[in-house]
Amino acid sequence: MDRLYGRILMAFDGSESGRQALSQGAHVALQNQATIDLLAVVRIPSTYGFIEAGYPEHLLDDETARIDGVLDEGVRLLREQGLTVNGHRRIGEPVLEISRLARELEVDLVVVGHRPRGRLARWWHGSVGTTLLDELECSILVAMPREPLE
Repeated sequence: MDRLYGRILMAFDGSESGRQALSQGAHVALQNQATIDLLAVVRIPSTYGFIEAGYPEHLLDDETARIDGVLDEGVRLLREQGLTVNGHRRIGEPVLEISRLARELEVDLVVVGHRPRGRLARWWHGSVGTTLLDELECSILVAMPREPLE
């Protein structure tokens, strides 16, 4: 059997849209007998980049602990479905970290969730999926909200 996607990178943040992406990505991985790399990113708000003292260490520690829990949960959920999963945690801007890891691992597909937002919010914050289109050298699945897959 020729597999379209042998290695899939899934970004997971623990949100409902992230859970949808996890579910849909797992379905694709099962169909392709793919290995999954699950990425959780400790996001440092850009506003802290302008503070000379840097990002407050206790906030970074708290967010790192939260993301580690999210990553552990995602790995567990995927392994329960019989998938081979490697967990990765990065610190930085999600789009940059997703695209860097995708290149490092030479993945065939990146799976991210979509959070519906108003036009102003999309303009102000941008869209991870849209921005990734310009950054990635592989296919991308932007999982839209829907009922969990059986």
